[in-house]
Amino acid sequence: MVEIEKTVYFGNLLELYGKLLSPVQQKVMFDYYEQDLTLSEIAENNNISRQAVYDAARKAQNKLLDFEEKVGALKQIEKLKERIDGNI
Repeated sequence: MVEIEKTVYFGNLLELYGKLLSPVQQKVMFDYYEQDLTLSEIAENNNISRQAVYDAARKAQNKLLDFEEKVGALKQIEKLKERIDGNI
């Protein structure tokens, strides 16, 4: 997956399932995907280590992927968009 596609994909997952993450994971993911901050910038802004930010982001990404695998809301939205685009 190309980096920009990955960013868009996780941004969409965050929008759908973000409230299911812990507050720390929500903040890290929002800062990384919506505010486009680096891991170092997030660590500095929150007075935590870069490794802690990395771990929180990785765990959050895995949770978001797990939610999508189980629920499939984003996949359904994309199918609906394709159907709508095909009918216009």
